[in-house]
Amino acid sequence: MSTLPHGEGEARPRILRGLRLAVELSVVVLAVEAVGAFFSHSLSLTVDTVHNIPDIFLFALSYAALQRTKTGSTAEFTFGRHRLEVFAGIANGLLVLGTGVAFGYAALDSLLRAAPFAGAVDPLWLLAAALPTLALRFVNLNALGRLPGRIRDLNLRGVMVHLASDVAITAALLFAGVTLLVRPAYGWADAVAALAIGAILIYECAPLLRGGWEVLTEKTPRGISLEKITHAALAIPGVTGVHDVHVWAVCDTLVCMTAHVGVKEMSMREGMSVVGLLRESMERDFGIVHATFEVEAA
Repeated sequence: MSTLPHGEGEARPRILRGLRLAVELSVVVLAVEAVGAFFSHSLSLTVDTVHNIPDIFLFALSYAALQRTKTGSTAEFTFGRHRLEVFAGIANGLLVLGTGVAFGYAALDSLLRAAPFAGAVDPLWLLAAALPTLALRFVNLNALGRLPGRIRDLNLRGVMVHLASDVAITAALLFAGVTLLVRPAYGWADAVAALAIGAILIYECAPLLRGGWEVLTEKTPRGISLEKITHAALAIPGVTGVHDVHVWAVCDTLVCMTAHVGVKEMSMREGMSVVGLLRESMERDFGIVHATFEVEAA
């Protein structure tokens, strides 16, 4: 019977390197955009610059949470500290939501008053900051995108959602810069871009908060059907019945289950062989890496 992994260390070094790169490149982006925002007087660039500050904090928080889980299970935390990753993902969502609401309101106010944020916008400085920012964010997203999908937990997916949204945000900056460069009288373009950035931030927080809520409430993970699990278990030779099935996630990469399994009359050795086949089936077909079965005689 094979020993099944419990999700503690899979590809962790690669994930940590990706998160560290996210922090480092975000610091560079912050510096570039801060200079551009100062000289361009752009509201949209200022929004993105300030939005980078919680981003850096959140990426660092994600890195720290994943580092903390390296200790594995202990007498106090029998499943390890994987829930720290979930809390980091939820923190990402809440801070992004707050940032989006605050700056969305400021952008809407500027647009309705038809008043510039801090004077006339200089599109050249705006583009000078947006173009290298776009390149850096693509590098960052590509680095994390190379990680296999099965090892992207809620925490890491939160970082990737940030980076993907950041690329969309940079596109809004380029729209404002190009529009103002071609049509300097279209001062509203900067406020519209800022409003779009606020909307993107609000939108990106939804899956993070939903995913964290589902894990903490021990909802059956998305994509897993109890009916299909039962059918798969009944397909194992010797299994006559399955009941009291419970499936939950400690974090996205550590899905667990328990079940009572009825079997035909058989020896202890044969019963353990059936349990081994059940565990292999659950891992192979449903990604459940921690399955416990209570065997009952039919």
